[in-house]
Amino acid sequence: MITADQIKQFHDVGYFILPQAFPAAEIDTLREHIDTFASAHQTRLKETGTEGISRANEISFTINLAAQDPEIMKFVAQDTFVELTSALLKSDISLYWDQSVYKEPETAKDFPWHQDTGYVPTDPAEYVTCWLALDDVPVESGSIWVIPGSHHQGMVEHKQTDIGWQVYFGDDPGVPVPLQKGGMVVFSSLLFHRSGPNLSNHTRKGYVIQYSVAHAKNAKTGEPFNRIVIARDGKPALHQPA
Repeated sequence: MITADQIKQFHDVGYFILPQAFPAAEIDTLREHIDTFASAHQTRLKETGTEGISRANEISFTINLAAQDPEIMKFVAQDTFVELTSALLKSDISLYWDQSVYKEPETAKDFPWHQDTGYVPTDPAEYVTCWLALDDVPVESGSIWVIPGSHHQGMVEHKQTDIGWQVYFGDDPGVPVPLQKGGMVVFSSLLFHRSGPNLSNHTRKGYVIQYSVAHAKNAKTGEPFNRIVIARDGKPALHQPA
């Protein structure tokens, strides 16, 4: 899946795009599993209004899906991700975090410029985020935007705003990353990125899968994360039935 040019692009500008990372049929099956959890979460949000950075009728972040569903775990631990993350991080690999991100129709708010590492500082600071489109994600439905090269600044202090933690307040509009279903953008956790408003009449559905080196620690406490290891020496660490 990954080429030398893509590895170079990841390190030079902070991201690269895989326009057709997975076939539509595989994504359809994955989305069915994810929809079950996202729907239950959205029902809870309608009762509570907010939950962390999730907001009822606007945007929902439904977390730790792989740990709750063997089929989703099989997807995130497959050879494709073992090869990709091992090539980028040059170490044994853990599944650091996973979540669906569903942005509802006519959600006028951006999700602000941030670094993924800005939410929980890690040691080492950089890990890999794979943002996978579960449906077509054109710009008007709230695609990801990135600022190329911003990851070279390292971890930058974030400020709390009414729409979430924000790292950048400048005039650079960034670069949009529209995706077709099954497309994926792979980027550094230090890259400045945001998502635009969903001005369409369809829910924008993404699945965010993040991978760190297996020995990653919380940068504030020094405690190891001890996440599930998916790759050792560049090979799958989890048994995957045929």
